[in-house]
Amino acid sequence: MKFSFFVALRYLFSRRKQTFISVISAVSILGITIGVASLVIALALISGFHGEIQGKVLKATSAIMASPVSPDGVEDWKEVCLSLEKMPFVKRAYPQAIIQALASSRFAIKPLMLRGLDPENAPSWAGDLRRGGIVLGERLMEELGVEPGEYITVYLPDIELTPFGPRARARKVKVVGSFYSGLYILDNTSGAFPLNRGRELLSLDPVVNYINIDVDDIYRAEEYAEVLSKKFPDLMFTPWNVINRTLFESLKLEKKVIFMVIALIVIVAALNIIASLVLLVMEKIKDIGILMSMGARKREIARIFMIQGTIIGFIGVVLGEIIGIAASWAATTFKLIRIPADIYQIGHVPFHVRPLEALGVGIFALLISFLSTIYPALKAAKIDPSEAIRYE
Repeated sequence: MKFSFFVALRYLFSRRKQTFISVISAVSILGITIGVASLVIALALISGFHGEIQGKVLKATSAIMASPVSPDGVEDWKEVCLSLEKMPFVKRAYPQAIIQALASSRFAIKPLMLRGLDPENAPSWAGDLRRGGIVLGERLMEELGVEPGEYITVYLPDIELTPFGPRARARKVKVVGSFYSGLYILDNTSGAFPLNRGRELLSLDPVVNYINIDVDDIYRAEEYAEVLSKKFPDLMFTPWNVINRTLFESLKLEKKVIFMVIALIVIVAALNIIASLVLLVMEKIKDIGILMSMGARKREIARIFMIQGTIIGFIGVVLGEIIGIAASWAATTFKLIRIPADIYQIGHVPFHVRPLEALGVGIFALLISFLSTIYPALKAAKIDPSEAIRYE
């Protein structure tokens, strides 16, 4: 191995008579570098986008959503939440009453998703609900043109009779603050209010129609949902990845397609390695004949060119990984790629380089580089030394 490695390094880095071969070797390294860097960046983009969307979805909802089988809601929700929290994998369970309404101010009328939450056990995005009143999403507050301390009119879906006929129930509610979850659809349409003050604020007793459940491992949410379904037959349990199955499945498909498409760059670069080694074998026929006449075995000759091609691939992989990781870091740090938040729920694309994915890209590129050396190496091993040095 030492002999083969030494000769491979000499062939790779020594000055050649045919500059064209050196150029092809450099192009091979450049091609693998670009391919590996592109793969690392693309996978980091999809992973970052997936992780960001997943984090915001879980922040806005929960790992498992429980809804009652009956349309009357969950009347004894306090007891149900306590029972759920006794399960070993449940970290927290809290109620939520969702009411579709309209919000009106002096400047605009907007759809409003009212979310009644327990002030003592509310999600972090809702802020402090103990002040009473309603807390609006930042974007919704901006579009309504109101500030904390001002009032908005909330039109509820219930109908009330008046001397002038039936009309939608309308109540003036004080805006006491705002929240920012980072999820566009939540910040642009939602308002939170204390569940225990629904009668005072809205003249109704909100029906708890969902119970949010946080668990110790979000990736086992489907398994936990099945366990809870057997334990609580009056509730339907839906894990987060089922609620958003279409979104997350499409992201997985995109990652696979992007990997296959960009992997073609690495394969094309590997073809350059084949061309470079074949030309090198043609250039070094006399050297190979001399080495074989001095006792070098065919497998040692083949190993020389396999090592040389693998070194080319290794250099390209290392450079590609460095460039890909550095570019991903810069794109995330400086928020270089911005996207419309109303469509993608986030304002910029984050890049998240996963070590295992980056390692997998490197192994894939090295494997392709190694496979590309087999044909030139076998070609070199089949050279007849007597023919190679006949006229020397």
